[in-house]
Amino acid sequence: MRAKNWAAMTLMAAGTLAACATPNQGTATPVVAVAAPPTTIVVQPPVVAVPPQTIYAAPPTTQTIYPAPAPVPSVSAAQTVIAYYEAINRGDFSTAWNLGGQKLAKGGTLASYAKGYATTSWVALTVTSVRGNTVYVDLSARQTDGSLRTFSGSYTVSGGAISSANMKRLS
Repeated sequence: MRAKNWAAMTLMAAGTLAACATPNQGTATPVVAVAAPPTTIVVQPPVVAVPPQTIYAAPPTTQTIYPAPAPVPSVSAAQTVIAYYEAINRGDFSTAWNLGGQKLAKGGTLASYAKGYATTSWVALTVTSVRGNTVYVDLSARQTDGSLRTFSGSYTVSGGAISSANMKRLS
């Protein structure tokens, strides 16, 4: 009987093992993890309203001394002519008058001399050479209507002021 019990136990154990080895009935459901879409964060700079601005630029200035600087009296002559046109660009006609405008006005008054520049916006001066007290220049004068007048010639300086001019209008 022992053998029968042994066989029965073996079958029972085998059945238990078989039952344990038998997979569950039905369809297995795979587990799928779905990742969340990436999050994009866009940071916009704050909008700041800036009122329009008007920027005023000084008129162009050109200062060229060619060839190499001459002896002191000639450099002073060039500096006098440059100072004369700087005063005109500033609208300082009294200083321009004292730097030679009264000689160039040919007997006119300071008021009539200043009125002569009423349609001039700015003047750009290029000193092309200096010989003694004679300063050779090229000149561009922008008018208030937008047109440009160009000149070439020379100024003679005496006693720290322009004493005469020999200028020719090119355009």
